[in-house]
Formats: sequence, C-alpha cells, structure tokens
Amino acid sequence: MWYEQSPRAEGSFCRSLRALTAAVFGLTSSGTAAAARDHDPSLRRTSDRALFQIHISSDFLPIPIRRIHTWTVQVSNQDGRPVEGASIEIAGGGPVHHHGLPTRPRVTATGSPGVYKITGVRFPMTGRWILNLAIHTLDGRSDTVTFKVIL
Repeated sequence: MWYEQSPRAEGSFCRSLRALTAAVFGLTSSGTAAAARDHDPSLRRTSDRALFQIHISSDFLPIPIRRIHTWTVQVSNQDGRPVEGASIEIAGGGPVHHHGLPTRPRVTATGSPGVYKITGVRFPMTGRWILNLAIHTLDGRSDTVTFKVIL
C-alpha cells in the first residue's frame, strides 16, 4: 500500500539507511582487507627455514573444482640448483571451514632434476585453500612451506 510520508520522517529514514549501508560496507571492506592481507597469491616461495626455493603450479588452468587434478612442484636449493631425490609430504585443507583436503594426494619424482608431481588433488568448492609441503632430502635437510590458494 502506498502512503505519503512526511519529509522529516523520510530524512530520518534515509539517514538510517545510509548509516546501515556504511556499517555493512565497512564490515565487508574490513573483512575483504583482512582476507587480502592473509592471502599470498605467490606460488613461488622460500621454505620456512630458507633451505629451499619451491615453485608449484596446477597442471590445469583454471584450477578445476570437484575434479581430480595434478600439480607440478619444482624444488631448488638457495643457489638455484635442483634438489634431487627429495621426499615431499603434502597436507592442507580449507581454513575457513576447518577441514582437510578431501583426498590423499601423493608426491612422486618425475625423472627431471628437482621436479615432482602431486597427483590426486581435489578442491570440492571455491574459497581459500592451504597446501602444506614438508620436504626431506637425502642428506638429512628438512623444511616446510605453505601455499595459500584462492579459487
């Protein structure tokens, strides 16, 4: 039903609506800013103890949702030489929903120096995902690295 509202009531309503919009936008903006600060889109990282340089890349772009796919991992030492014969463990999950990866990905050597394949990766939904790699070399060095992926 249409009704006529006094200019005073309309002004009050508009001010309230503007205040509510600003409050919601402010929360959304600060939430987005926090997510942006927490997200590091780089897929090339130095390991936590600076022993290795690691570069990961999905073999499929865009990264598929709800499909099994593979990633390539390149591991080198600080001098840029490929790290051969490493064993790499992978873990991770969705930090927003507090769950792990829905599959058990495996990491295997490819035969190319310092290049490994992660098979069996599946992301069941869009959002923020974490991939944690633990790298162990034949000479006893170990280090970890975390990648943050947003789909």
